[in-house]
Amino acid sequence: MSVFKRLYHFIWQRKWPFILGTIPMVTAMCLYNLAPFFVKWLTQAVQDGLMDSAFQLVIIFGVILFISNLLENIGYYITDKNMVGTSNDISKAVLTHIHNLDFAYHTNKSSGKLISLMKRGDDAFFAYYDIINRQFLNLIISFAVMFFAFARLRFDYLFFVILLISITIFVAYFLIKFNIKKRQEFNDADDDVSSARVDNLVNFDTVKYFANEEFEQSRFDKLLSIWNQRLQAYFFTFRYFDTIVGNLINFALVGIMFLAVKDLQNQRIVLADFLLVTTFSMTLFPKMMQLLFSLRELAKKNTDISTYLDLLDEKITVPDPEQPQKIQDLKGKITFNEVNFAYENKQSVLKNFSLKIESGEAIALVGFSGAGKTTIAKLIMRMYDPTSGQILIDGIAINKMLKAELRKIVGVVPQDPLLFNNTVYFNIAYADQKASKKEVLVAAKAAQVDIFIKDLPNGYKTMVGERGIKLSGGQRQRLAIARMLLEKPKVIIMDEATSSLDSASEQIIQKSFWDLVRDQKDPRTSIIIAHRLSTIMQADRIVVMNEGQIAEIGTHEELIEKDDGIYQRLWELQRNGFIGDGESDE
Repeated sequence: MSVFKRLYHFIWQRKWPFILGTIPMVTAMCLYNLAPFFVKWLTQAVQDGLMDSAFQLVIIFGVILFISNLLENIGYYITDKNMVGTSNDISKAVLTHIHNLDFAYHTNKSSGKLISLMKRGDDAFFAYYDIINRQFLNLIISFAVMFFAFARLRFDYLFFVILLISITIFVAYFLIKFNIKKRQEFNDADDDVSSARVDNLVNFDTVKYFANEEFEQSRFDKLLSIWNQRLQAYFFTFRYFDTIVGNLINFALVGIMFLAVKDLQNQRIVLADFLLVTTFSMTLFPKMMQLLFSLRELAKKNTDISTYLDLLDEKITVPDPEQPQKIQDLKGKITFNEVNFAYENKQSVLKNFSLKIESGEAIALVGFSGAGKTTIAKLIMRMYDPTSGQILIDGIAINKMLKAELRKIVGVVPQDPLLFNNTVYFNIAYADQKASKKEVLVAAKAAQVDIFIKDLPNGYKTMVGERGIKLSGGQRQRLAIARMLLEKPKVIIMDEATSSLDSASEQIIQKSFWDLVRDQKDPRTSIIIAHRLSTIMQADRIVVMNEGQIAEIGTHEELIEKDDGIYQRLWELQRNGFIGDGESDE
């Protein structure tokens, strides 16, 4: 869909402010463009000695200018509502689509570039709206009135103006095309600079850990150097444009005035008509220059807004079904049927993975790094879809369910939880905005958040900083566990959820976790991905994974007795209670 068509799709959603505001604006523009005719009529009245008529014309002209100004501002006021409302609609549509885009999209996208792109697009919309719906409209009406006046005098004027305008637009087209190319090159450099800024702000602690301030400054300086070169090249396109197009407009102005003087000399027109032509020329040819400047600005903004709106064309590779199914009596039984998966056509991560997890059963996934444990969690949440095979909950394939419904059923506590730059209370209550304060505090206490809360300056109202930077890793994990305890999902995935906690805190949180999942009235199905044996020893079954397949399965006691087994080897390697060194499945 073209930018123009897509924009007016959004604009037309609020059509009445647009229509009602355009009518007084058009009226005002028509009235304002009568000025050259008043110059003609005044000249005729003065020449004929009709001074009373001349004064009446001045008064009428003053009233028209007043009405024109009033109508114009009324039109602007009404269409401002359309413009601001449309901007909000586009921003919401883009953010909604970004939310709907898959996990893979966000892993491959730079946040800095995305923020820069959205900011430029939002700014471009206001300029685009003003140029198309106001400036262009004004210029079209101005030229329409001028053409009407020239056509009534002599077609020579009209022919000359149309010829010069056509030549100027033809030349401007190629200059604007060159301008767009340089603008895009500059945008790429600008996105790189923005991305580097965000990277440095988000990862400032990593920079300091490795004392790499000078390296980052040097890297940033190189990006700025490219940015500077691209910006200079982009600016030069304006100078080319101004020089070439400006002189063409000047030639048109001088040419039309030359024709008018010649016609006055040959008595083809009278003085009043001469002043009409020169007034139109002096007023409207600069507007022609303004038109071309607006086209240039529109071309610049077109690049920004088209890239912005192109976000709406990003494909959702993990879509919701057209006819979703819903689990009527949720139990939490999970079935993997010959699931295969690979990240972006890379080497397979899961190979014919089949497993049945009964309702209320606690399953632990263990294995060396890259075995596919975290991938299983992502597949259950439909961050990705399997390459082949099926995952079912209570007999319904999860790709037949709405993602929002699925993710209400499945709760995850990740290894490295990220928090909103808001209060401690907000981050816990985020799991259930309808929860009462008492319920939030109960979940916080169960996750031992209340232990460190008392040391924070504002208690639960303490701001945690961007991504939770003001809290330690263990504190962030407690908040994430509290969120899960508040949500109380039917299926719980713990992905190294207690890895940053001390042993005493882990024992307390483990008790809260097991009390929740083994509640006699409402047991939960749980999948535990962990390296601490204290986390998995109570599991009903331990699934040992190796190269994307199930290598062993059993209880802790059964697997520990299996000679030459992977689990036994892991147990022997790390007697201190840890297995492996973390995981990255991708």
